[in-house]
Parts: sequence; structure tokens; C-alpha cells
Amino acid sequence: MFNRIKVNIVFTSLIIILAACLSQSYSQADDPEYAVTTYINAGYSRFISELDFKDLNKNGFTGTIRIMWEPEHLLSIGIESGYLQLYDISTQLTIQDTITFNGSSELTAVPILAVFSMELFENFKISVGSGMFLLTSKVDALGNPVNSNQVSTGVLGSASYYYPLSHTISLGGEIKYYLINKIEDGSLNFQFSFQYRFLTY
Repeated sequence: MFNRIKVNIVFTSLIIILAACLSQSYSQADDPEYAVTTYINAGYSRFISELDFKDLNKNGFTGTIRIMWEPEHLLSIGIESGYLQLYDISTQLTIQDTITFNGSSELTAVPILAVFSMELFENFKISVGSGMFLLTSKVDALGNPVNSNQVSTGVLGSASYYYPLSHTISLGGEIKYYLINKIEDGSLNFQFSFQYRFLTY
């Protein structure tokens, strides 16, 4: 567990250092523009795990919002949160070969991550993030629902492309991967994205 956390910290630190170094190689305007931008994403989530149950559904919905401070150079910084469906299962359980009942379980997550992004090419960005995930597990058996909550560390990696419709609005898509340390599994996401630059100065 601690080794995994160390790897996450080192990985994120290396990306930040690399992005900072690359940003210095880009010339900036005499009067640079600064912006605060909101990214609203929604799409499909696929749980990446070795769990192998017949009725396990690894497909779900993901919706996120990201707010970024974007100076007019390569590196930008912000925060991301949202809602992530990891898996759900609904099946029949049998006790002592005589009693059969329906049971269901699902796992969802709320990420709260610091995010760093850089524009490699025009309108194409890569992002990394690190922070925590609020995990909620819901189990219902014999009509007795039980909820439990856990907190986990984790990381984010993504690539995105945006097509500008105006100076303030862009549409695009993002491929995103979350790694959640507590369960040692991840989620691959394909999202449509709406970008709105609501503040420039």
C-alpha cells in the first residue's frame, strides 16, 4: 500500500516537473492572458478489475467537473470532482441449497483531485491528477440494505481534444483513467466534454 502511494507521488511529481520545464521553452506574449475555465464531462465508464462474477456489470456512467486556472503558457492547474459508477451486481444467492433470495451490490466513487494539464499540440491536452476518492458501497440482501463508506488515495491520467466554437466555448472528448489504491483497481472513461472559459484577465 505504502509503495503504491510512493509510486503515485513520484509519478505525479515527475509529470509536474516535466510540464514546468517544457512551459519555460514556450515564448509568452508581452501581455499574457490568464483564464479560469470549467470543463463539464459526461460519458461511459468501464471498471478495470480481475473480479470475475457471472452477473457483475462493469459498465457505468461517469460525470465530472473540472475547474482550471490557465495562464497563457503550457502548464495549468485546477481541481476535479464528480461521480463515478464502478460496478454493480444483482444475483440470486442460495443458503444450504434450500433458501434462495435476491442480493445486489454496487460500488461508486467521488473523486476529489488536484489536476495538472499541459497542451502538447494545438487543442490537444494531457492531464495528470492526484488526490482522494470517496468510495460508497451499497449491499442489499434479504431486504436489508447496508451502506459503507471509505476514503482512498488515487491518481488520474487523461488525454483530451477540444474544438473551439468561440473564444470562450469549446466542445471535445476525453479519455481518462482513474487508479484507486484502496481497491487496487481502476476505471477507464470515455467522456464528451464542454469547455467554458468564464473568466479572462
